[in-house]
Amino acid sequence: MNKKFLLVCLGLAFFLILFSFYKIDLSTADIGRHIVNGDVFLHSSEYGISKTDLLYTNLFSYTHPDFPFINHHWGSGIIIYLIYSILGFSGLSLVYFLLILGAFIFALMTTWNDTDLNVILPINIFLIPLIAGRPEIRPEGLSYFFLALFIYILYRYSKDPEGKQASYGAGKISPKMLWLLPLVELVWVNTHIYFIFGPFLIGMFLGEELILRYLFKIKNNLEKIKKLGLVLGASILAMLVNPYGIKGALYPFTIFQNYGYRIVENQSISFLENISFINPEFLWYKITFLIVIISSVFVIKKHKDNFPWALAGISMAFAVLAYLGIRHIPAFALVSMPLLIYNITIIKKVLQEKIKIQIDTEWRKILYGLFFVVLIGITITHFSVKLPWNRNFGLGIDQKQLVSIQFIKSTDIHGPFFNNYDIGGFMIFGLYPKERVFVDNRPEAYPKEFFQNIYIPMQEDNKVWNTELAKEKFNAIFFNRLDYTPWAQKFLVTRIKDPLWAPVFVDDKTIIFLYRNKDNKEVIKKYELPKEMFGIK
Repeated sequence: MNKKFLLVCLGLAFFLILFSFYKIDLSTADIGRHIVNGDVFLHSSEYGISKTDLLYTNLFSYTHPDFPFINHHWGSGIIIYLIYSILGFSGLSLVYFLLILGAFIFALMTTWNDTDLNVILPINIFLIPLIAGRPEIRPEGLSYFFLALFIYILYRYSKDPEGKQASYGAGKISPKMLWLLPLVELVWVNTHIYFIFGPFLIGMFLGEELILRYLFKIKNNLEKIKKLGLVLGASILAMLVNPYGIKGALYPFTIFQNYGYRIVENQSISFLENISFINPEFLWYKITFLIVIISSVFVIKKHKDNFPWALAGISMAFAVLAYLGIRHIPAFALVSMPLLIYNITIIKKVLQEKIKIQIDTEWRKILYGLFFVVLIGITITHFSVKLPWNRNFGLGIDQKQLVSIQFIKSTDIHGPFFNNYDIGGFMIFGLYPKERVFVDNRPEAYPKEFFQNIYIPMQEDNKVWNTELAKEKFNAIFFNRLDYTPWAQKFLVTRIKDPLWAPVFVDDKTIIFLYRNKDNKEVIKKYELPKEMFGIK
C-alpha cells in the first residue's frame, strides 16, 4: 500500500466522517435491543432462561412472548454487547464507523490499480453521502464490510494478470484467499440478513467467467470456473450453519410473509416521493444509477470482451433493490464504486485519444481543481441537512436521553406499559427484564394481524383502545412523541385529553402517562403536567 493511497484514504475518510458521526438516538434506535440480545444470550442462566428462548421466541414482549420467529441477527447482538461492555456507546459508534471505513477502503482498493486520482476523487466525493446514508449503528455495518471484502477478493482473483484475460490488471491475489469467503459466510449468516448476498456475489463472478469462456471464447479460465464453483458450493453450505438450518438460510426470502407494519426504510423511492417524503439521497441515487447505465453501455461498446460483467451485474442488482427499498441505497453506492472507477477511467482514456486537445499542465490542474471544488460545494449544499452543523454530530449518546428511563426507575413506575413501535428497543435496553414491551421494532417478531387489527386500530379508535385497556390493564404509557404516523399523533392528543390518564413526564423525544389509580396517585400528584403545556385546554 503506497503513500499516495494512504493520503487519499485519509482525505476521503475525513469527508466520510462528516456524514457518519451521528449521536445515537436511543428512543428510536435498534441498538439498545441488540445490546440486551447479546447480554441475555451470554448470561442466559442469570436471566433464568435458555439460549433457545432468545433464538426462537419473542421473550422481550408480554403480548406475544411465545410467538415463534427467527432471530436472524442473534450473533451481531453478541458482538455489539461485547463492544458496548468494553467501550460503551462511544466505542460502538467508533467501531461502526471503522466498519464503514473498512468497507469503503476495500471497495476503493478493488479497482485502484486501474485508474488515477482524477477519477477516484470525484467519484468518491459523489458517492460518500450515499455510502454513509445509514449512520445509525446497525448489524448491517458488518454486511457493508463483508460485501466490499467479497467483491475485492473475487475481483482481484478473477482479474489476476496471470489469467491472461485482463488488460485492466487488478493485481495478484492468492487463490487460497477464496476460501476465506465461506468462513466469512459462517459469521455473516448469523449476524445479518444480507448474508444471502455472499453466494450471489460469488455466483456473479462465476457467471462472468462462463461468459468469457463460452461467449468470448477465452479457453484458459477453466481452473477459475472450477475454483469459483467449489467456493460457491462451500458458501451455500456455510449458510446452513445457523441455529435454524435450511429455514434460516432461506429466511431472507420469507421474512416479509409476516410483516404487518410498514417501515420507511423498506419502502420504494416512488412510494415515498408520492407521499412527499423528502430525502436528498433520492436525486443522488438517480444520478448514480444513470451514470452506471450510460458508462457501462459506453464501455461495453468499446471493450465488451474486457468489461467487468460481474461488477455491472452486482451494481444493477443493488440498484433495483435500492429503488424498491431505500435501506439498500448505501449498499448500492458501495458496490457501484469499483464499477464506476473502472468505467470512467476507460471513458477518460477513449476521450483523450479522440479529442486531441493539448492543454497546458498548469491549466489542466487549475481546471480540475475548479471542477473538484464545485463538486464538493454542490455535494455539501445538497446534503447540508446531514452535515454536522445541522444535526446531532458526535459519538455515543447524549446522556439526557436516559432521563426518561431514570424517571421510571426513580418513581418506581411499573407496567404493563403501552408503548409505540419506535421506542420498544429503548424500553428493552432500559427496563428489561423487570418490564416487557407491548411492541418493539421487529415486525417479524409479532403476528401480522397484531399490527393490523390491534396496534394501529387501538390508536385510531377509542373503542378498540378501551377494549385493549380492559384486557391488558395498562398502568403506564411510554411513547416516542416524535412518532409522526397519523395514528400516533391522534393517539397522543386523545390521551392528553383523556381524564383517565395523566402526563407526568416529557422531554425532547419521549412522553410518559400514568393511569389514574391508587398505585400511581402519589406520582401523579407530584409530577402531573398541565394540559396547557401541550396546547390543549
